[in-house]
Amino acid sequence: MGGEASLLPVLRRLIGYEASYVDEFEIEKGMIRRFAIAVGDSNPLYHDENFARTTEYGGIIAPPTFVFQWNHHKHSLFPPEQRQSLFQGLLRQPRLLVGSHEFQSIQPLRPGDILRSRSRITYAYEKQGKSGQLGFLVFETNYFNQKNEILGTLTATMIVLP
Repeated sequence: MGGEASLLPVLRRLIGYEASYVDEFEIEKGMIRRFAIAVGDSNPLYHDENFARTTEYGGIIAPPTFVFQWNHHKHSLFPPEQRQSLFQGLLRQPRLLVGSHEFQSIQPLRPGDILRSRSRITYAYEKQGKSGQLGFLVFETNYFNQKNEILGTLTATMIVLP
């Protein structure tokens, strides 16, 4: 390891760490429409109320990835203001990179919903990279609406660079 301290003891202490967040406003049709335009999806289900009423959904819904991307900086497991306390024991604050994302959409987000998330670190490991030891944290985030109905699940791996 070239004299580097292992990240693994610090990362393993984070297993089980949870963070929750509730948006302070409702999702509205304009947000959904703008998101669909931004991702290049012209499906009328996301912006045409008359069309959407004729579908199995009975009204406008958000594109499946909206729930995972909307306000993602707030629905974060590692908000910047908490990173320092989470990574105590390291010589300096690590840099975090997204390693992978796996999305599972369960039901659509609708106008009027209030998005809530709950994230939990489930696994930690370490690998030797070209430039030294790399840490990895795997976490799962579940997204719910105001009725506590699950909308989707994100399983992600974060790369921790010392």
